[in-house]
Formats: sequence, C-alpha cells, structure tokens
Amino acid sequence: MPHSPTPAPTSLGKPADALRALAPHLASHPDDDRGLCLASQAHLVAGEASRALDAAQHAAALTPENEWAWRLVALSYSKLGHHAEARAAAATAQSIAPQLWVTHAQVAQVDIAAKRITAESQNAAREATRLAPLEPDAHLTVGNVALAQHDWPTAEAAFRSVLRLEPEHAAARNNLSLVMLRQGKAGSAAAGFVDILANDPDSEVAVRNLRAVAAVALRHVHFILWVAFAIVTVAFSSAGQPDESPVYGLAWSEFLGGVALVSGIVVLVYVLRLRRAAGARFGQFIRSVPRLDNLLTAWAALLVADYLLMVAACFTSVHRAQLLYLLAGAVLVAGSVVVILRRNRARVRL
Repeated sequence: MPHSPTPAPTSLGKPADALRALAPHLASHPDDDRGLCLASQAHLVAGEASRALDAAQHAAALTPENEWAWRLVALSYSKLGHHAEARAAAATAQSIAPQLWVTHAQVAQVDIAAKRITAESQNAAREATRLAPLEPDAHLTVGNVALAQHDWPTAEAAFRSVLRLEPEHAAARNNLSLVMLRQGKAGSAAAGFVDILANDPDSEVAVRNLRAVAAVALRHVHFILWVAFAIVTVAFSSAGQPDESPVYGLAWSEFLGGVALVSGIVVLVYVLRLRRAAGARFGQFIRSVPRLDNLLTAWAALLVADYLLMVAACFTSVHRAQLLYLLAGAVLVAGSVVVILRRNRARVRL
C-alpha cells in the first residue's frame, strides 16, 4: 500500500506542534524513515535526546543508507554524552555520503562536543567548507573547531567568513564576540554581545557571555586597586614613626595622593580603551550590568567604595589614613569573596 505524504516540517520551530502533526502519520506508517527523521529532529529541538535517538535508530535500521538518519543518531548520542557511539554514527554518515558537506561537519561537531579535537576533526571541517564554500554553517564548524583548540586567529577568520555570508548569523556573532573576549578585547566582545541581545533579548548564551565580559573588566580594575593597596601597605609598614615618610622624603599626603592619582589614571585609561573598542554600545553595556547580575553590581560598588577610601586617605592624618587603608583592604577582600560566590554559583548552574 502506498504511503501517504509525510507531513511537511513546518512546525519544527515548535517541536510539540511538529510532533503532534507527525503522530497520526507515524501511527499509520511506522516505517516511514523520513517521518521518523523529522520526529527525531523535533525531539532534539525539544531537548528529548533519548526519544530522538529511538526514532533515528529506527530510521537507520529501516534504511541503513540514509545518511540523515545516521547524523541524527550521532547528534542524539552526542547530546546524551555517549561520545564514542556518536563518533561512530557520524563516521557512518560520512562514509555513506562523502559528497555532502554536512556529513563532514557532523564528524567535527561530535568531536567538539566530546572535547577531543584531532587532525581528523580539522580535516573534516575543512572538507565541509571545500564542498560548500558558500554555506555559512560549514565555516561555522571550522570556527568552532578552532575555538575548541584556542586557535583564536583561525576562529576569528572563520566566524567573520560566516558573517560575510549571513550577517545576522546568531551563533557566529556570539562566537566571534567570545573570541574577542578570549583575546583580551573586552570592549569589542561587549559590543557584540549587546548587539545579540538587542536582536534576541532572551538569548541566555549572550547574557552569560556579557556577564563574563563585565567580570573581566572588573577583574582588571580589582587588580589595579590591589596593587595600589599593596604599595601603600608596604610603605606604611616600613615607616619607623607614623608621621615619618619612607618614600624619598615625600610627605605622606603627597605619597598617598600620588598612589591614588596613578591608580585612578590607570583605571581611567583601561575604561577609555573599553569605551573606544565598544563604541556606541559602551553605554548600553554599562547600563546592562545591574540587570545582568546582582553580584556584579555589588562587586562594582565595592571597587568604587575602595577607591573613594583611598582618595579620602589623602586628606587626613597618617593615623586615620592607616585606618582608611585597613578598611580599603577589607573592601578588596569583600570583592574577592564576591568573585568566589560568582564562581560557585556558575558551577551550580552548570
């Protein structure tokens, strides 16, 4: 008996709708490999990797030459953390259809998920772009392989190639900004993530990465203030008398003022560099921090308070200056505690 046409995958963006549309068809035609592949794909979108694997394996058993079914098997196994099985399934799809770029990309993708990049992974990604030089996701695979290897120049070039082909490609825009962050270009990274959130306010990946940019910026400022605190602490401890200057005969107020001024200039230069790299997005980035993470806001407030204490110490007696710096040290320690709390919270989220 001839099969009725398989329902078109018009609802795959809404997996529940897609699965409801496919259910009657698969009930009457349980051996339709295309319908099974569509169901597997919908289950993957819905985050149901076990069900996706069952449907894909059924399709592969019905038509072993179906590379799509094997790719879905590979992706399902990869989502389940069964990386050896995922690699074997991806290799099967590659051997069935070596003329298709997606089979080579799948091999690289399961290796990325397994965090086990090899020369074969790199070759597979390059072969995907050779077969489909105008396909954005082929270049994305090359970039993701390079990203996993911390090969920032190659990753940046690949993601820029994606964006030349498809300027609004969300994954490439996010990953390019991530590469900028890894290269220490926090301002450029912030601008990229702000743009992503402007187009997709619900992007959890962009929010997480924007938090990372803010943390990198605050970490730089925190380090500068720690250095300033250490310099003054050493000077205080080396003084024979509280009112005696240990630094080339300078008066204490001048010395403390110099430290506060230099540290303030260094922080200002760093912020201006961020501003220049982020461009018009810098203001949006700064305004977004309080909405992103309460701990980041607390950390920033502590660093501001610490610098104000350093400045206040310039305009008082040596004894009070020592007390203010003792309090500044406590504030810096509190900032470090916030850093630890953020890291612990990130581990819990993972």
